[in-house]
Amino acid sequence: MEMNDTECNFVTYNKSHEEIINNGIEAISDYLIRANESEKRSLLLCLDKFLDPYYGYKLTYFNEIIILLQKNLFVDHSKVVKEDLIQLITDYSLETLDYLADNIDSIEPELLSDAINALGSTYNMLYLPIFIRYENHGNGVVQESAKEALIELKNKNK
Repeated sequence: MEMNDTECNFVTYNKSHEEIINNGIEAISDYLIRANESEKRSLLLCLDKFLDPYYGYKLTYFNEIIILLQKNLFVDHSKVVKEDLIQLITDYSLETLDYLADNIDSIEPELLSDAINALGSTYNMLYLPIFIRYENHGNGVVQESAKEALIELKNKNK
């Protein structure tokens, strides 16, 4: 749903969303498949708390969640849900986003710049060819994301 200047989009979560996360990766995956857009966003907001080191949760399936989030970028979700997914991936991925990297050419054009930013946030030299490939992309925003990732990668690996 597109929002205009007068619309407000409010997302919250409750104990049921926390229970889904506490029940593990299968419960999270199932919920992302069957829930409506609003409920998916609520679960993803709740997941933000569980992934954020500030809150001290130590999910034993953290890496599996990051993979699940990447895979869900290529599932039939709304654009706003995919933007939430990319935000979580960018904020909490560690050093690898191999699923995203392997499938980057299949992501929707309007999400490509954000996906490149997510890959750049890992500072992983394995993604260098992707950044090089997109630094001359026809879309200026995508170009800038790729160039910024190249600069950050160079600075990080000096």
